Amino acid sequence: MEILKNISKSMGTYFNALTQFGYKNPQDVNRLLIYNFIGELLTGDMRYFITEEDYKTIERALSCLYGSSCLIPYPQYANDDYLFGRNEDNKLLYTRLLESDTTLRYLENDGLRYKAYN
Repeated sequence: MEILKNISKSMGTYFNALTQFGYKNPQDVNRLLIYNFIGELLTGDMRYFITEEDYKTIERALSCLYGSSCLIPYPQYANDDYLFGRNEDNKLLYTRLLESDTTLRYLENDGLRYKAYN
């Protein structure tokens, strides 16, 4: 999943800053730990127990984390670097609008569906 690649880049940036300066702001470190935890929730075995309400909360938490530190940059949507990644055929995974009142839903084929807010 693309979020794991982004977390890996953020961890690399953190360790690079640590070797350069020997110190990183504890708030930035805590944000990075939360980002890593969210990534593990979305990709680990616990993902099967995440409800739609949980996805809303996770989405809000990620939007707060992105850009809050130099360790966690915004995802590069303009460069086809989508948060949800690519499938086995290297095609971009696009989200699908839902007619129900839910925002995110986890599908059987490990994909996510998303409803845009009106």
